[in-house]
Amino acid sequence: MSLLQVFLFVSLALVNFTVANPLPKLTTRAQPETAGPLRRGVPYNEVKYVKYFNAYGSHVTWTYNWDSRPNGNTNTWYEFVPMLHSNRPDHTGKWAGDVRAAAFGNKDMPTHLLGFNEPDNCESGKGGSCMELGIAVAAWKQYMEPQKTLKERMYLGSPAVTNGPNGLSYLSSFINACTGCNIDFVNIHWYDDASNAAYFKKHIESTRKIAAGRPIWITEFKSRGSDEQIKAFLDEVLPWLDASSDVHRYAYFMATKGDGLLIDNGGQSLSNVGSHYAFHA
Repeated sequence: MSLLQVFLFVSLALVNFTVANPLPKLTTRAQPETAGPLRRGVPYNEVKYVKYFNAYGSHVTWTYNWDSRPNGNTNTWYEFVPMLHSNRPDHTGKWAGDVRAAAFGNKDMPTHLLGFNEPDNCESGKGGSCMELGIAVAAWKQYMEPQKTLKERMYLGSPAVTNGPNGLSYLSSFINACTGCNIDFVNIHWYDDASNAAYFKKHIESTRKIAAGRPIWITEFKSRGSDEQIKAFLDEVLPWLDASSDVHRYAYFMATKGDGLLIDNGGQSLSNVGSHYAFHA
């Protein structure tokens, strides 16, 4: 028997064995969303400011910009997290394509998606998506929920609610009304005076009751006061956030110029607050 005949005989035998003894189907189960060692993020509108956080010793590891695409080159290794700001056509029309780009741009990185921005906020000019509950639930099921199947490690964040009088009640109602929805983590915002760190912590505690074991992201928080007062606030809350196992990510508002913000008034470097936020151990 020639070598070719031997090869054909062995190949045919393997085929027959495989047909008679098919391999079991591999089943996969989505990995739970977990907290990384560093959770600090930066929100921005102008991408040019992101580079200032990319320095030795910085604890910033991710960014977002209330949109579904970075809108420019951040020139960093940071993970960009897409957001579906609202159900407006200019947001939903590009959403699916942008999500695919994020999901498969780095196959080793889990992909997270942020839900609607402040649907409980209808104050003009304040950036809220102002979405009635039923509309938000329907839009979630149409645009957010289908993204869950793109990739095993794809995590969906709830609409981001304010710390206004209706914020947490809206979040609770949304979770209850969105039957069959995969809400992997909840997303909140907080604004108040720098002297109210206790209120900040209490608000997180109240969120925990609604989250019911889900991880918590705080994608906007900012305190009012002088630079020294804000830095004292950060000194108290940043170690507390990092020690909270269910607070997976947080982002101080925001990478732009202005008093109490993260970029100095000249736009050439981090502000005092920005440096403190980025490099605080």
